[in-house]
Amino acid sequence: MSDSEEENAMLVTEQDNKFINAHINEQDITVDKMREYLTEDELYLGETEEVIDEDAERIAGKIIKIQKAYFRWYELLGACLIGLLGYKGPNLLLKFQKKMRQLEMENEVMQFQTIILMLMKIERVNVEMILEWLERYSNIFRDPISRCVNNYESGPWESLEELKNDLAFPQMIRIVESLQAAVEQIPIREAFDELDTERNYYQEKRKESNEILISRKSMIGKLLGFAPMVLLFVGYLILPLCIIGLTSMTSAFETMASMV
Repeated sequence: MSDSEEENAMLVTEQDNKFINAHINEQDITVDKMREYLTEDELYLGETEEVIDEDAERIAGKIIKIQKAYFRWYELLGACLIGLLGYKGPNLLLKFQKKMRQLEMENEVMQFQTIILMLMKIERVNVEMILEWLERYSNIFRDPISRCVNNYESGPWESLEELKNDLAFPQMIRIVESLQAAVEQIPIREAFDELDTERNYYQEKRKESNEILISRKSMIGKLLGFAPMVLLFVGYLILPLCIIGLTSMTSAFETMASMV
């Protein structure tokens, strides 16, 4: 808009607001009534009927639109849902992150178990070498393992005990306990004697968890796939029939009441 067009638009808006503020509380406002108000006002002295009719229709339409603006039930429902989502959202996000981090820790521990199974077959391998290899391929447990490797020279048992205290994952704690047993002059093969069986057990457990997760995802996918068809069926068939039935019933009751 040019400056002149914007100035004219603001002038029209100010004139409309004058009549809107004066007649906003009239619930039975019509274009004819507004035409009478405009005709009696000094702003429209000498104006043609065409201009008065156009302005009356515009101002009456604005008043009716303002009067119909109220707080609807679905807006309240939407506000409640958004508030609930905002209240529960951070906790749900933390639970999701916790679950994903737990899966990552399980994967990393299974990787550690594979590394130890390969290293334990080497004759001259020791606990320090195992820790260095674990540190090299670690991600989540990198910081506590790095501290353990750095403090290993000051005391193997104490550094492993500190590592165990820094961990909160039971599978990783069992690996550290086996390393502590290997420090006490027990052969590494004997310290990790049950590692292969334990690894197979967790592999089967993880396989079962993945199958459950896949079945849940397939169920959610089926529900999402059928959702458009159900919404179409309800929105275009059931809901209109219900509305027509209620409307017909209401009109029938009104007719019966008028006859009585």
